Amino acid sequence: MMARIKGLALSRDARAPRSTEAVVEPFAWLAGAHKDQLALCDSLEAIADNLPDIDREICAYAARMLGPLLRELHAGEEGLVFAWIERWHSADASLAAMLEQLKYEHCEDECYAEELTEMLARLGAADASVNAETAGYMLRGFFTNVRRHIVFERECLRGLLSRHGSERPGTLPA
Repeated sequence: MMARIKGLALSRDARAPRSTEAVVEPFAWLAGAHKDQLALCDSLEAIADNLPDIDREICAYAARMLGPLLRELHAGEEGLVFAWIERWHSADASLAAMLEQLKYEHCEDECYAEELTEMLARLGAADASVNAETAGYMLRGFFTNVRRHIVFERECLRGLLSRHGSERPGTLPA
């Protein structure tokens, strides 16, 4: 049954790199993380689309996975990709400002995910007080924002890579 919900577990490529692991190419890692985040968004959209008739087990599973998954992806992104950008482009104030904004958005997304986790857990527990319309609105607000964030990152980083092609460790997918 859980196989029906894709994106609620990290792919091997998108796990945050551990200090004992081989050096990971930052932008290839980010492409995998984006793929996992988009699969997560698809899964949450499927839950929203089926409201009020939901699979309680899937909601409970989503409640357990959402926060840890998002935190791990953000930690990898900030620790690997953003660190690479900061190392190679430390003199570029506009890039520093962009990275600070993206980190702030990560924090906002993680806070929003906490609220979603509570609501998904309540749905999973068959809490009749959960308003399906409100739940759908919350889910759609979250995954729409995550998808927008990914598009912004891809466009900004694609521009960075095109300006600094000789220094880049890899490329982002189309």
